Amino acid sequence: MNRITPGGAVRRALPVLAAIVLLAAALSACGGGGDTSATAATAADKEADAAVLNEILARQEGVARAYAVSFPALHDRRNLAAARLFRAQEQEHIDATLKALRGLGAEPEAEPEVISAAGLDTEVEFLTFLYELENATIEAEMTAIAKLTEPAPRTMLAATIANQAQHLAAIRRALGAGPLRATPSAFENGTVPVPTVAAR
Repeated sequence: MNRITPGGAVRRALPVLAAIVLLAAALSACGGGGDTSATAATAADKEADAAVLNEILARQEGVARAYAVSFPALHDRRNLAAARLFRAQEQEHIDATLKALRGLGAEPEAEPEVISAAGLDTEVEFLTFLYELENATIEAEMTAIAKLTEPAPRTMLAATIANQAQHLAAIRRALGAGPLRATPSAFENGTVPVPTVAAR
């Protein structure tokens, strides 16, 4: 086997390092101003992050509207109070996403996602709709985190997902799940199915 020891690697690297230093000096002497490749890469990363956040913003705005649509169907006062609270928290998520966009030097360009509740009638149907809404939003935001490069928006979305996992737990209880079944799973990733309940 042909192994290079750490010491040998260092000795071999010294001439290469010297050549790189000389090349960098020559390039800086020849070049004028302008962005370096590192700066350009950072700008490209921020632009890509802004595009991801605009997609999430569209989703969040659609969710906020969908919650409002559900209010007339929620006859149980506890469910209605919870839905109003969750809708208010979704507005806080929207505000945080807007702040994250400003932090990237970007403008919001999203149109609210259209999330239809057509054909729904009973309270159970609307609760199920809200459950699936939260599930899909968690999945979208987890996908977004994997695409983002800036740490601040990633942290913000992680906190948002934690909040939405609590929403799912509350909706499970509203749908008739007991405390254990309603508890968020170890990895709440938007794929836990809605509890099966009898129609009310």
